Parts: sequence; structure tokens; C-alpha cells
Amino acid sequence: MKWIKLQHLQGIFAGIIAMSMISPPLANLLEVLLILGVFFTPSLREKLIKFATTLDFKIQFAFIALLLIGFAYPLVEPKTYAASILSWRKILLLPLGYVLFSDNPLQKRKVLKYIFYFILLLTAIGLIHKSNLLSFFNQSINKYQIGSTSSESMFVAVALAIVLSSLVQRTNSLGVTKVTESLLALYLVGYIALFTTGRSGYLAMLIVLIFMTFKYLKDQENKIGFKTLVGLSLVVGISAALLMNSKTSADRINQAFTELQLSEKNASENNVTSIGQRLNFWENTIEMIPHYFLTGAGTGGFQAAYTEQVKNKTGLQAAITQDPHNQYMKILIEQGILGLVLFLYLIARALFQPHVADTNYVLGSAVIFIWIVTSCFNAHFTTFMEGTFVWAWMGLMNRYQSSR
Repeated sequence: MKWIKLQHLQGIFAGIIAMSMISPPLANLLEVLLILGVFFTPSLREKLIKFATTLDFKIQFAFIALLLIGFAYPLVEPKTYAASILSWRKILLLPLGYVLFSDNPLQKRKVLKYIFYFILLLTAIGLIHKSNLLSFFNQSINKYQIGSTSSESMFVAVALAIVLSSLVQRTNSLGVTKVTESLLALYLVGYIALFTTGRSGYLAMLIVLIFMTFKYLKDQENKIGFKTLVGLSLVVGISAALLMNSKTSADRINQAFTELQLSEKNASENNVTSIGQRLNFWENTIEMIPHYFLTGAGTGGFQAAYTEQVKNKTGLQAAITQDPHNQYMKILIEQGILGLVLFLYLIARALFQPHVADTNYVLGSAVIFIWIVTSCFNAHFTTFMEGTFVWAWMGLMNRYQSSR
């Protein structure tokens, strides 16, 4: 179809990223349109064939193949399997992002601006609502936030990463643009600390600040020296002090420590807490590893395997879950060690690519690293909002080399 242009599909891709934060149905619709558009565009089909020559495609194809054959396992129910496969389909955004932006850095920068300003707009709406600045506005929007509790602060941390990446690349003297970007960065840090309650976002903010401080100091010294280490320490210290002195973030962080300290007591009294339940899930899942280490339980088989594991337990230890709140343990149980190795290798390839001089490299890596760390406590690569965003981000921000 000659009327389909590359710019149209790039716009749809940007729309998927934006809608993943606020409207899953619209994101799904745009995803279908994008796939159809790529399929009916000969030049993009050729780029997909080119991507098929990369090691990254072969790793991704092997992982997807492992997911698809998971239906053959005895513990897997068709309905659960179908839901799991649908949750993994967003991994296809990685190659689609590659074919759309691999040869067009200008369009990539435009999409980054769209992402930044869209999140900035959402924080402005959130600020009005959470600060009770307009009573009629607050009555018409109930419990506003960007996505879920954890995803809101993570998305704001992405916007922070984008503006800081631009800021540290400006080596000229203080100007209007640099002052504006500095103020926007301070605003986003304040929004995370004062107005969001997702602990994943607090961790994400620290990761972004460390990555960007490291990049700036490394560029200044051209090596990792004493000043770099001191600078990083100061950034971490000041950021931690800000989080601990904001009532919103301090309460959430202290809550986590309290729940951790009282986990055994709460378990004996059947008091359900976020941290306490995670500890129970992790303990039971670790006990499952020897049984499923080699072959796995099959795609979508985690809940059935977990139910079997806790059938003779009592209290909170006997609670059933379909998600251990750890992406890596869930993949290990469902796909076995081969699936986990393929998944980790796929993520590692996105981090360690031979283009460290690329101005977008640190930005791309910082955001991927956020998802890597927070997925130790959640399933952020497969949940809709965070998963859709990160796979699209990996396709947008990384370059993949053809096999030689």
C-alpha cells in the first residue's frame, strides 16, 4: 500500500508507547495497526529480513519458540497459556522498533521528545489533582495517576532520564535551554519524591541520577577517577536524603522496612503485607526450582506448579499466586534454565552493544537497567504497561549489528 508512509508507522509506534501509560485498549489497537502497516510495506519487510541476520533475532526467536511449545506441558491449561502468550506478544515491539528507527536518528529524537512531553503533561494533570488545586477538576477525576502505583513513578523517571541525557550533553555555558532543562529535571525529581508512592520509582530515580552523573563526570575526565566516585557518592547521598525527608516517599520506604522486620510475626498472625507476601512467594518458589530447573512447568504453568507446591502448607504460606513478584524466578519455573538464560542474554545484548559513543547509549541503557532491577520485585517485562513500554524502548533505542 503506497499510501502507508514510514512517518505514519513511526507515529503509531510513538502512540503505542504513550497509550501504554494510560489506555491499554488504545495501545492494543495501535499495535494491530502497526503490525499490519509493517506487513504491507515492502521496505520494512526487507528490514525485518535484515534484522533476522542478527544474533539478537536468533536469541529472541529461540526464546519465543520456547514460549510457544510451553502449551505441551501437562500443568498448562489452554486458557492460562493463551493469556501468558498474549502477555508476551509485546516482545515483538523490539524488532518493529528496529525496522522503524534504525536508519533515522532524527525521528528517534522526535519520539524521545514526544515521550518526554507526554509524561510531563501527565505529571501536570497529576499535580493539579494530587495538590487539590482545582476542586471541580479533582471531583471529575478519581484517584488519578499514570498507570499503576509503581508504573507512574517509573514513567516519570524515564522522563527524568530523557531531560538529564540532553542536559549532560550540553557543554556550552549556562543558557536558556540549559536552565529550562535543569528546572524540568528538578520538577520531575520533586514529583517522584513528593507525589508518587511507587517504591520502584524511587529506585528508578536513583538509577537515572547515577547513570547520568556517571556519564557527565566520565565525559569531563575521560576516565573513572576520584572526582567521578565522589560525584556519584554525592548524588546518591543527596537523592536518598530527599526521599527520606519527603513524607510521601519516606512513609513508603519506612513501611517496606517495617514489613520486612515484622515479616515472621505478621506471617504467624496471618497479617497480609506487601513485603511479607513477597517473601512467602519467593521462599516457596525457591523450593520449586529443583523440580523445574531443567524442563520448566510450561508457559502459563506457574500457578498450577505453585498450587502443587503449597498444597500441604497452612496460613499465608498456602496462599496461591500466579506471579511470584520476581520476573526471573517466574521465567525459570515456567521455561527452565534454558529459557532464563535466553531471556537474560537478550536483555544483556540490549545493554552491551558496540556503540558506546552513541549519545543515546547511556539513556537507553539507564531505562533498561531500571526494568532489570525492579523486575527482581515484580514482573515488569510482562505486565501490560511496563512491559509494552520497555520492549518498545529497547527497539527504539538500540542498534543491532548483522552477523558476519
